[in-house]
Amino acid sequence: MSYDLSFIKRIFSSKYTLSLVILMASVGVYLNTLPNDFIFDDKVQLLRNPWIKDVKYIPDIFLSDVWGFAGFKGASNHYRPMMYLLYMADYHIFGFKPWGFHLTNIIFHAGVSVLVFFVATILLTQQIAITSGFPASERLESEQALPNSSTLMFAFIAALLFATHPIHTEVVAWIGAIPELLFTFFYLISLYWYIKADKPLSIAHLLSVAFFSISTLCKETTLTLPLILLAYDYSFRKNLFRISLQNLAPLIKRYMPYLLVAVAYLIFRNYAIGGFAPAKEHANLSDYQYFINIFPLFAQYLEKLFFPINLNAFYTFNPISSILELEGILALIITFSFITLVYMFRRNRLIFFCLLWITIPLLPVLYIPALTSNPFTERYLYLPSVGFVIMASFAVNATYKIKVMGQAVTIMVILTVTALTGLYSAGTIKRNYVWRDEFTLWTDTVKKSPDSYAPHLGLGKIYYEKGLIDKAVEHFEIALRLRPNFPVIHRDLGTAYLTKGFIDKAIEHYQIAVSLMPNYPDAHNDLGNAYRAKGLLDKAVRRYQTALMLRPNFPEARDNLQEILEKEANERK
Repeated sequence: MSYDLSFIKRIFSSKYTLSLVILMASVGVYLNTLPNDFIFDDKVQLLRNPWIKDVKYIPDIFLSDVWGFAGFKGASNHYRPMMYLLYMADYHIFGFKPWGFHLTNIIFHAGVSVLVFFVATILLTQQIAITSGFPASERLESEQALPNSSTLMFAFIAALLFATHPIHTEVVAWIGAIPELLFTFFYLISLYWYIKADKPLSIAHLLSVAFFSISTLCKETTLTLPLILLAYDYSFRKNLFRISLQNLAPLIKRYMPYLLVAVAYLIFRNYAIGGFAPAKEHANLSDYQYFINIFPLFAQYLEKLFFPINLNAFYTFNPISSILELEGILALIITFSFITLVYMFRRNRLIFFCLLWITIPLLPVLYIPALTSNPFTERYLYLPSVGFVIMASFAVNATYKIKVMGQAVTIMVILTVTALTGLYSAGTIKRNYVWRDEFTLWTDTVKKSPDSYAPHLGLGKIYYEKGLIDKAVEHFEIALRLRPNFPVIHRDLGTAYLTKGFIDKAIEHYQIAVSLMPNYPDAHNDLGNAYRAKGLLDKAVRRYQTALMLRPNFPEARDNLQEILEKEANERK
């Protein structure tokens, strides 16, 4: 039986129509995040952050790490000025309404998805041009000479898979993941203009450099872009290297602006917050263990990229001690299989480039000494997944071209892509409900990672807020057992004990908290409250003063200190 499938070409003949469909799909799968609440870091970085309320703090934003507003100077390796500038804009538009911040995330995700479509279009066009024998000088202009609707269709598939992929739920559903969206947005614009640039220092090339500069202020991972550009040139512009080996000037003009921006960024970043100091969360591991655990970590990223199921907000990190452990052997097999794929497809320029695209942005997050207590995080797959979906769409394109079965293959491809997009969308929408509020998030995470401290700490905080103090203490104690030297746990446990009236126990945990982290103003303030409850007013005053020294704009500590001083003044009258 023959079917008239010409309507497919008519549908896939307009970039702008397809872009609109991608926008609708991107927004549609995340509409149910609009009722979601502030969670996790949002409650501090937004609700307790004076910097986003007034433009006078813009210099502070550019000269501090992400926790600078809270008095934790030097406590973080993260430099995110664009994040707080966007928060500032959102605050002045929406106030502290969570839906407004969630809407911003959705808008940027939709923008990134459309950019994936445009980047995929130009890459697929170039690949088809190469296989069709177009000269290198004509590949960017060859789109009209190729089956345009076919190219657009497979670029559309790539963007649709990206827009709905469940691995992105953390990035879009969690307000605090906005740096991932921001840097990827400007990263892709920079890459797009780089590909479009016909020569170094052209307008397109300078636009690429400008957007690269903006992206560096969103997240440090942007510094991988020059490697992506090299990978692109090696894949699609091999003649560039052959010509430039004799004359390096074109290469210098092409790459030097990015190098200068990167150096300037690193110098300014070092001035603002210092260097890339290790997080020291895994100091107990040897150099050998740091190295061998790269393989299970990389294998886990590939697993979640290909099979986005059983997603988790906080994965337990169980480092292997020998590469000969079963997990180590399996990880080696997966890693070397991936490397073999890269080698096998070295002559297929698009597949080769996409495999490098999956790998290069992951390189910084495979360096375990600089990572937090949960090295594997789903949001780190946001940018690498672009390479994955473009590669997947090209694989669909190759299947589509099989002539043996004719229309049957076309129908099979359409049904498969539709089914996969449907599964992705259903998984994303369902996962969004887990991110509804802190109770739904941490309840789900405790079930999946019972041996991780963070879910118990988060759930304990929620139980405390609900007035279920005994349940809160139970989870705080579990968290403390899993991570004994974490000051935040000691502080929260101290607060729970103080609420129960166990003042001495509260003081004990507060003291441990400030000894572990002397520049922790909240813990000093809480210790002052405990001393005050015990009648040790002199000690309380000293703690409030310390809290204010660490964080001059600390209303709670200021009010507490003022109350004691006024009371003492009245008693002396």
